[in-house]
Amino acid sequence: MELEQFALHRLAAECARWDVRLAEIENARRQAEQLVLSSGPVEGSDLAALASYQQHLRDEKQTSLAHRRNCEQRMEQQRALLLAARREFRLLEKLRQVRRAAWETAVNREFEALAAETYLARWAPRQQREPQR
Repeated sequence: MELEQFALHRLAAECARWDVRLAEIENARRQAEQLVLSSGPVEGSDLAALASYQQHLRDEKQTSLAHRRNCEQRMEQQRALLLAARREFRLLEKLRQVRRAAWETAVNREFEALAAETYLARWAPRQQREPQR
């Protein structure tokens, strides 16, 4: 169960890294637009370079989004595995408790039988020693 939990944490961290990457891409896009617009007169080559860079960022964003979705799917699968592991753990614990209770009952019966035999063993010789009236 702990391994499943660790795997889920690892996947959550991976998804968080993809979220950071997507934010970086968005920041890079905004900064590039702001740089071109704030630099004064804009030439056609600047706009062409900006358009090319924006296309590159869109492609990178699409790739990152695909990786993020894949990570989210793997996280859902891992959650299902973790839930199954937790259910199995609880079932095994319950079975262990039931078996222990059955064992304790059997041990108690053995002690009671031993106590009864011991009592009868002590009682029988007394009956023989006492004179009969």
